[in-house]
Amino acid sequence: MADYYKKTFTFEGKRRYVYGRTELEAIEKRAILKSQLEAGKVEISRNTQVTIWINEWLDNYKEPEVNYRWYKDIQAMCERFIIPAIGHMRLSSVKPLHIRKVLNPLQDYSYSFNAKIYDILNQIFNTALENELVVQNPMTGIKKPQGRTPKKRRALTSEEREISLKVANYHRGGLFILLMLYCGLRPQEIVPLQWSDVDFASRRVTINKALKSDGIVRGFTKTKAGMRSIPIPGRLLERLIAEHDDITDDSLLICTNTRGERYTKSSINDLWKNFKREMNITAGCKVHPQKHQIMPPYFVQADLTLYCYRHTYCTDLQAAGVPINVAKELMGHEDIAVTSKIYTHKSDVALNNAAELIDKYSRGV
Repeated sequence: MADYYKKTFTFEGKRRYVYGRTELEAIEKRAILKSQLEAGKVEISRNTQVTIWINEWLDNYKEPEVNYRWYKDIQAMCERFIIPAIGHMRLSSVKPLHIRKVLNPLQDYSYSFNAKIYDILNQIFNTALENELVVQNPMTGIKKPQGRTPKKRRALTSEEREISLKVANYHRGGLFILLMLYCGLRPQEIVPLQWSDVDFASRRVTINKALKSDGIVRGFTKTKAGMRSIPIPGRLLERLIAEHDDITDDSLLICTNTRGERYTKSSINDLWKNFKREMNITAGCKVHPQKHQIMPPYFVQADLTLYCYRHTYCTDLQAAGVPINVAKELMGHEDIAVTSKIYTHKSDVALNNAAELIDKYSRGV
């Protein structure tokens, strides 16, 4: 990219990028694109720069389909990793070699991050192919990069579940944990949850929260599949009723951080670290009298993560005999293949339930 000049400008609140072999060429292309946008007409052809096509793809294919946060994440990944590598090129000139130049520097990133960039690239060029802007998708034949070894999510052990429930009884983040364990909510779905989203009569919690930005209302979940209504188990319902007793305004958030404000990514991390610390103490860890740090040996395994509670909800659905297509809806998965990856985990309870059902069927019960 040292041989190319980048120029940017903002149009209707969105950042636009153009590239040129000289600074003057970049300035001229910026002026042309800006005038085209103002006139409501952008010429798209096989000679269009990748960066301009990405802008069009984001505006017309992603923004109407996904929520605002996920849209901004996709936009940021394009601007940071894809556009600097191939944004200056013509669409028709991009070859598999150029795609490698985007992906190869990402090997030190996580598997999931590599997969996101790979999928975004694939969508960008598949859409270009559909619009006859390229003869072939340059992603063809390129395997999804592995990146760092992905962290395996797992269900809670019986001991971890027992300790978690004990700590959740008094910990400030207990309700947050229980919403993940008993309703399978994602952390980002709990953050905007209000009391008005809980229907105590029908025992349901509804995920339909929207984020308004630039006059556009979008859901907090990544896809429409995330918009769903989930039954509330009795144990969680009792906790919610108790917490709701002193609430007079149902527009208030159900879970807030230590300052009584909306959770952020960092405050969720702080919540989990503190909750896990309390789990260790409850399990028998000693606390240093001066430093107030827990001392080894630690009883809670290092691979226990916050998402293990959502994973446990899915395995509980399997153990309870909930059909996988229903579990897909409750989990808010867009693709049933994602659900099936969890359902393939063996569970003694699920196997015993299956054996009982088969036995009843064979006896004509």
